[in-house]
Amino acid sequence: MVTRFEREQVRLKEEALKAALRIAESNGWANVSIRRIASEIEYSTTKVYELFENKEHLILELLRNGFKLLADQLETAVGKYSDPEKQAIALGKAYCAFAWENGAYYRIMYGMDGVPFGVEETWREGMQIGEISKKVLAAYMPHCNDEELNHYVYAAWGTLHGISSLFMSGRLYGTREQAEELAVNAVLDMIRKKET
Repeated sequence: MVTRFEREQVRLKEEALKAALRIAESNGWANVSIRRIASEIEYSTTKVYELFENKEHLILELLRNGFKLLADQLETAVGKYSDPEKQAIALGKAYCAFAWENGAYYRIMYGMDGVPFGVEETWREGMQIGEISKKVLAAYMPHCNDEELNHYVYAAWGTLHGISSLFMSGRLYGTREQAEELAVNAVLDMIRKKET
């Protein structure tokens, strides 16, 4: 049975993580500190250090949460369709939507804002995103072998990440809908070329 103290610890941990995201969203990841988080949730820094050994552990937890959230959103989007092309389109749209609607998560997940991200520590979580993408591409390109599919997964990710990041940073002109269409069509064009 979970004790009241344990429930309170979980609640405080969630508050601290949300506070870190709020600070990052408005001031960038460089301005996230245990002291600012403590101030935001109105607890002592000592209390926050009871929840997280240090800022790096807090960031690692956020990284894992972000990858899980992205995986869940991709799975949900893809699961709405049985047609491989519609799944590929849904995957691209869901990826862009996640990046733009969860900017603080996305920036930390991919090492933006000058925060190094833990590739080794979050390898499993990151690979889950790749596996979802690979499943969609395998259905769309059933003639591809495993090595070719991996190539297309990385190329699709690079394309979606590049366009999403450019749009986030204001370096891609046009509307969100135009950026999304550009990202999705770029991926579809790439995988359709393999068909011909």
